[in-house]
Amino acid sequence: MKYAEADWRSRGACLSVDPELFFPLSSVGPAARQLNKAKSVCTQCPVRAECLDFALATRQVHGVWGGTSEDERRRILTRIDRQRSARRAKVAVAAGRTR
Repeated sequence: MKYAEADWRSRGACLSVDPELFFPLSSVGPAARQLNKAKSVCTQCPVRAECLDFALATRQVHGVWGGTSEDERRRILTRIDRQRSARRAKVAVAAGRTR
C-alpha cells in the first residue's frame, strides 16, 4: 500500500474510539444505537470521504465505513454496478455488438 493511501487512516476520528463500536452485530435493537453512535463519530471525521472511497473500492462488507452501514454501502455498490453495466451496454450497442 502506498503511503498516500494509508495516510488518511492515521487522521481518522475513529482512532480515539474502541474499534468494536464500528462493527455492530446487527442493525436493530441495541445494535442500532451502536450503529448510530459509530456513524456520529464519522460525521466529525476529516477523512470520511476517503474512508468511504476505500470501503467501496475494496468492497468492505462489515462494519461502519465513511459514515455508512453495510446495507447503505451495498445499495451504493448496486447502483454503481448497474450504472457500469448500462454504460457497457451502450458502448456495445454503439459498436454494433449485442448479445
